[in-house]
Amino acid sequence: MGRLGLAACAAAVLLGATACGERSEPTGTSVPLYPVTITTGDRPIAVAKPATRIAVLDPASEELVRALGARIVGGSPSASVDVLRRRKPDLIVASDTLNEQELSRAAAATHAEVYTAPGDSIRQIERAITQLGLLAGKPVRARTLVRAIEQKRRAVDAALARAPTVDVFVDTGLMTTAPDQSLLGDVIREAHARNVAGDMAEAGPVDPAELARLDPDVYAVTSDTMTTLADLRRNPQTRKLRAVRQGRFVVIDAALLVPGPRIGEGLEQVARLLHPDAFR
Repeated sequence: MGRLGLAACAAAVLLGATACGERSEPTGTSVPLYPVTITTGDRPIAVAKPATRIAVLDPASEELVRALGARIVGGSPSASVDVLRRRKPDLIVASDTLNEQELSRAAAATHAEVYTAPGDSIRQIERAITQLGLLAGKPVRARTLVRAIEQKRRAVDAALARAPTVDVFVDTGLMTTAPDQSLLGDVIREAHARNVAGDMAEAGPVDPAELARLDPDVYAVTSDTMTTLADLRRNPQTRKLRAVRQGRFVVIDAALLVPGPRIGEGLEQVARLLHPDAFR
């Protein structure tokens, strides 16, 4: 099962078009939205009518679908193929991190279309909301959600117009950080900061000696790590870092970094934590 690409024309969708220039649209007081085709990475997904029975396979997908106000008939990461078949979904939604073979089995068992929502950047999340809104018959709600995210982005960009770039290390647990090409990496960039160890993320935990060499301005942790400044000051591997000595330590709410409609709030929180003076 191929993953959905990012080639859907968001602007056209939000204006009520059914595809990205694939056919001419009628004009008048009532413009039919369906049938509609969503352009995918390796194939199109065509639906004759909105999905009314949606199964979700992970919490991020559930948050997206619920925010749109669409009907969820079940699903979870542990849902078996038999359970999904009994739910009779006409659309399955999953994050693009889920196993491709499992998604293929779910599609074969239910005969439902499978939408894998991209989530490696804020822009990808906006596109996922737009595409799902069309698939679920909620394009107006999708437009509202995307507009809210864009408003947050513009407000943060304006507030940080003169703010210097901050070097930050983001500890997501056991000194492992997020890669630059990830949602957290994208949020860090938009918050006028540099992820000092982002290019090392794929290799696992960052070497303490290398982190000492990088010596970030701010040491950030995600809330699910339960790490405190006191912990870092007790740890011989981190207590000599300039950020730790100076108390430049922040905790980012992990719930706001999920690929979903609250990512605008996540961006704003990270920007405020890293640039407190810009928001006073």
